[in-house]
Amino acid sequence: MSSAESPRTPDPGTDDAAHHSHAPQFPYWRRNLQVLPAATLMNSMGFAITWPFLPLMVGSLGVRDNLETWMGTMMLVFYIISFLCGPIWGSIADYFGRKIMVLRAMLGMGFFMLLIPFAGTPLAFACLLCLVGIFNGGTMSSQALIVANTPPDRIGRALSRLQAANLMGQTTGPAVGAMLVAMVYKPHWLFWISGSILIAAGMMVMTWVRETKQLTPGRWRPQWIGSLRTLLAVPRIGLLFLLGVVFAWLAAGNIVILSVFVMTLNGGAAADAASHAYWAGAVAIGYALSSTITLTVCGRLLDVYDPRKVLLYATAAAGLTQIPLLFLQTPLQLTIARIAFGLAASLMLPAIVRLLRSHAPPGMDARAISYAASFQFIAMGIAPFTAGLIGPLFGLRAYFAMTAVLTFVAFGLWLQSERSGM
Repeated sequence: MSSAESPRTPDPGTDDAAHHSHAPQFPYWRRNLQVLPAATLMNSMGFAITWPFLPLMVGSLGVRDNLETWMGTMMLVFYIISFLCGPIWGSIADYFGRKIMVLRAMLGMGFFMLLIPFAGTPLAFACLLCLVGIFNGGTMSSQALIVANTPPDRIGRALSRLQAANLMGQTTGPAVGAMLVAMVYKPHWLFWISGSILIAAGMMVMTWVRETKQLTPGRWRPQWIGSLRTLLAVPRIGLLFLLGVVFAWLAAGNIVILSVFVMTLNGGAAADAASHAYWAGAVAIGYALSSTITLTVCGRLLDVYDPRKVLLYATAAAGLTQIPLLFLQTPLQLTIARIAFGLAASLMLPAIVRLLRSHAPPGMDARAISYAASFQFIAMGIAPFTAGLIGPLFGLRAYFAMTAVLTFVAFGLWLQSERSGM
């Protein structure tokens, strides 16, 4: 065979060499990394199209009094159901495969979203929404699939790309929903669009995503407390769960609270609704875009540097960016503070997932990620509830002071674990 016909040997240190060395164990990771972020974007956008308009939907079904109570109860039940079901789905993923859990989430949520517009009463609407909560967790399932089927030195940037796609969906969803809600006869008809988008995302995964299964041996048995006890016995797993709760609290749990804070900074009832909506959108979009930039540009830091250090610095930055909320006076300043939070702290979540993968006992990585996601669901529900208790008594600045203290406590615990070498 001539030299021209000889197979090319990849140069050491090149991307081709890395691909060649990883090919036998992770043959599908490049294709998965093209498809899963797109499916995740569609998944999060499908949610975001409808979520901001849930009060309008419930109101259109006849609820006029105590709408806040209806919404608070529905959201709490939704996230409690997601919290309880997530670890069960995670254990199934460890024993039977992670791709089927991505399909379960996207196709299951999409199917029940298609049924919601048929609800004729607020109670029927709430029950169908809770059925969606049973299958919740599309992004979490995609994370578990990515970390199990991606070379270890590429997991950080892969998770960052996935999280960036999730944020892009969260950003575009409300804008699409705002345009569509004026075009439909009843606002809860938006769920037909959301359900169709999620089912399309599931079909993409079914068609193009491939998995090299890494299954836990033995017979599957549904466990909740037992698996959690096993995970918490591992040093740092509990701390990683706590840090995930803190990030979810600050990033997603505070979204509604910041919209209320915008109204306060923008002159309260004296300002018009359009001005409130403009600044609330600016705060949300500012955070989403800044986070997307950080995750896209800096995601590879998790592969180059120790993710424990990245998590330490990102958590410290998260706490520091809460301090301006105690003093700022205008919606523009709040928007800048939220942009700073996105730029400085958004690597927290992919770092946590990366470390859960490495710290979890063999065969329990999907369960570890599922428990982390479940605790984050609870944080998303508890955050507005806590603000609702503290705000009327002491003001929202007192609530933000509490979140800053919580973040610095979590930072101190992680710093202590680093110093002690746990």
